[in-house]
Amino acid sequence: MSSKWTYKTSSAIEKHSLHIEVIADYGGAHTTDHAFDEVQNHFLRFDKSTKIRMITEHPVYAFSTIETGFWIAQDGLHSEHPGLVIFSNTAPRGDILWTGEKKQAFVCGLLDNGIPFFAVNAGYNLSFVKNRIKDVWEVEVPNEGTQFRSRDQYPEATMAILNGDLNRIGKEVSIKNIPDIPPFMVASIDGYGNLKTTIMQSQLSESVRKCPVLRVTLNNISHFVLNTLVSGVKGKIGDLCMVVGSSGGKGRNLLEFVRLQGNASTDYRLVGPRDDLVKIKIESIKL
Repeated sequence: MSSKWTYKTSSAIEKHSLHIEVIADYGGAHTTDHAFDEVQNHFLRFDKSTKIRMITEHPVYAFSTIETGFWIAQDGLHSEHPGLVIFSNTAPRGDILWTGEKKQAFVCGLLDNGIPFFAVNAGYNLSFVKNRIKDVWEVEVPNEGTQFRSRDQYPEATMAILNGDLNRIGKEVSIKNIPDIPPFMVASIDGYGNLKTTIMQSQLSESVRKCPVLRVTLNNISHFVLNTLVSGVKGKIGDLCMVVGSSGGKGRNLLEFVRLQGNASTDYRLVGPRDDLVKIKIESIKL
């Protein structure tokens, strides 16, 4: 049993106070799936003390731990609120190359703002919160016996811990072994087709930062892109632009590529942010 689990005791969690945010790839893309309903039903099934107020669905691209990790951070660090609990299961498999913990254990932990999370420790699922994790442990739960652990095993274990069964908390996980955020990658694609990236302005070369028109190559496709980071450069409807995005947190905004009133993901023939997608190449050009 862990003595470091400092989330509220079961008696201190008020009835109908928890918001379970389910971030997962059940739909295979940016859509919901029947699986979300089944997971929700099992959370309610094991909510013996009626602690849950609501359960919300947050779909990410199939097997994309980079998009899962991006939204665990965005929701847990920048949209945090009392009662929020992050629950996630995106597990890479098949022929998609990925890095991280091969065991893919289900873990629980606490962010430094007090938000608890329950997620699979694989790929980049925890990379975007790596520097904000206080502690993380494996959860004592079977990781076999069913194809659908998100429904059959993980909600029960999550609610058991929230209801005070700390014997379900196993050995501590080394935070240093969690992969860092991969640079110059597509982290998420929103409903408008905007490409949210892992790039911060400080990571750009001076020549790129000051160049009004750039060549941006992604998915083996190159386009000329307006650089709106340059003072006075503003795109018009239909232009492909590099802009300061709305994600990443105050003062740490990540960059995005957007087609104004268009779809940048279509320009680069992307359906989702795969973990093994080639890095974004940004080049300054001479006009």
